[in-house]
Amino acid sequence: MPGRCRLVETVVRSQPKAAFVASVYRHFELFHLPFLTGLQEQGYEVHVYASPDYAKAPLEARGLICHDVHFERSPFQPKNIKALKELVQSFRAEKFSLVHVHTPVASILGRIAARITGVPSVLYTAHGFHFFDGAPKANWLLFAPVEWLMARETDVLLTINQEDYARAQKFPVRGDVLYVPGVGLDTTVFQPGEETAAGVRARLRGELGVAEDELLILCVAELNANKNQPQLFEAMKQLQEQGVAARCLLVGVGESEELYKQQVAAMGLSGRVTFLGYRLDIPDLMQAADAATLLSKREGLPRSVMEAMAAGLPIVATDVRGNRDLVQDGENGYLVAPGDAKATADAFSKLDKDPAMRLAMGQRSRELAAQYDIAIIRSEMMRVYAEAAAQGKLG
Repeated sequence: MPGRCRLVETVVRSQPKAAFVASVYRHFELFHLPFLTGLQEQGYEVHVYASPDYAKAPLEARGLICHDVHFERSPFQPKNIKALKELVQSFRAEKFSLVHVHTPVASILGRIAARITGVPSVLYTAHGFHFFDGAPKANWLLFAPVEWLMARETDVLLTINQEDYARAQKFPVRGDVLYVPGVGLDTTVFQPGEETAAGVRARLRGELGVAEDELLILCVAELNANKNQPQLFEAMKQLQEQGVAARCLLVGVGESEELYKQQVAAMGLSGRVTFLGYRLDIPDLMQAADAATLLSKREGLPRSVMEAMAAGLPIVATDVRGNRDLVQDGENGYLVAPGDAKATADAFSKLDKDPAMRLAMGQRSRELAAQYDIAIIRSEMMRVYAEAAAQGKLG
């Protein structure tokens, strides 16, 4: 009626918030940035919690809200109590719709904090359980019970390889156990045109002094005991004794670097094994190589193998969790037992003797790598987040 005011009720919807927790900021920059920005695009305010390192500034430049929390690698360090208190205080203030945790200690503390503060949806990605087929008994005694207990505080448990997926389905997870094959990679970076690839190959092999008729093997991995480079050295020694013209490039740094250099020199392999250190041109090095290798004792789902597959290389890898998800023995490479240098040398010898088979295996690698493309994995993760958020609202 005239002269009468109508009251208009407005509802202001608050912006949903998501939190990611891991040991260090670089974990997010290296593995999860497409998912963080994907949530931003869907209207989320995204927070990340980690120990400070060089990656904090680039993350903040993308509009991510960073919280420094100093996690200690050992779960028994008293400083982790302080980290837990900081998480609880911040989670309580921010009122997150969902929290996604990663890495061993950070994932435990993150889930405890989420439980205390009533976060409606908690996701955890296992990047490779520390207990696995062939793992030391101590790993099973220490880590398996913890994962079992923490599963009760997990709404979505994401695994990245089939062995972990099968094992996690036996855990008392509050919600779902899912298999998502890794964190994705931009396969196009490793697939230049034929003309470009040929030019890069010729240039790099020339710079490295590698003849076109030499089998060039590429290993991209941290130099440490788990990555097991000594098995590769022994295989290279056997190839040398057999008269196979093979060279090996090691890309990476690590705690065993000096020890491995001494071993290579003592074995008389200095002319065959080259330490390249940290490199930014790995896609180019893959164009120069004829095969890739990773002889780890344990893996989650190795990104370097996926990259080599995308580049069209045959793979020689140990028959362990993660590797066996990627390498189909006899199709896109060969699987060998950890410690079996002879089988490793034999696999390289087969690749050297049959260039046509080598190319066919490389093509099969490229076909298999397509399923790990970041566009596919990102789409799957956005679906997971949407369903987790919806379940959280219902719960």
